Amino acid sequence: MKSLDLSFEIRPTDIDESEIENEQYLTYLERISKSKIQALTQFSFDDLRLASDTIVVFENKILHKPKNEIDAIETLMMLSNTQHSVFSSCYMEGPFGSSFHFEESRVLFHDWGRKECERYIQEYKPFDKAGSYGIQDVGGPVKSFEGSYLNILGFPMRKFLSQIDVWKGYL
Repeated sequence: MKSLDLSFEIRPTDIDESEIENEQYLTYLERISKSKIQALTQFSFDDLRLASDTIVVFENKILHKPKNEIDAIETLMMLSNTQHSVFSSCYMEGPFGSSFHFEESRVLFHDWGRKECERYIQEYKPFDKAGSYGIQDVGGPVKSFEGSYLNILGFPMRKFLSQIDVWKGYL
C-alpha cells in the first residue's frame, strides 16, 4: 500500500482460522478473509476495509502455519521436489458493497532431505508462514515459481490493481 502512496491503517484481527469439515480451499480463503473484515470495528460506512489471507495448497489440502518445528520439517519434506499452489486473497468492503478476488501462483521446491529442511527451519524459523516457508528466504526451499512473487509473498497485487475502479476514490 505504501508503494501505491495509499493512506492506510493496519488492524490485526484475532479470528478462528479453523477449517470447516469438507470445506473447499477457496471457500475457506473467502470465509477467512471476510471474517477478518467482520472482526474490525470502529469504521465509518464510508471507509474502505481490506483484508487479505494466503494459503498453501498441496494435493487439494490446505497447509497451514506449522504447529511446531517437527510439523514444519514434515511439511517441507512433503513438499520437497514437488509443486504446490499459493492462493492470496483480497476482500474489500465499503460503501460500494464488497468484492472478493484471489490470485494463484505455482511453486516448485528443491529436492531436499531432512538435513536441509532442519537447517532451513533453524535459520529462518518460518512458524508464522503457511506451508512452513517464505519465498523471500535466501537459500530457501523454493526452486522456481510461476505467477506473481508478491502473491506468494502474501498479497495479490495484480488482482488488487485490477479493481482500481472500486478503490480509486480512496486515494
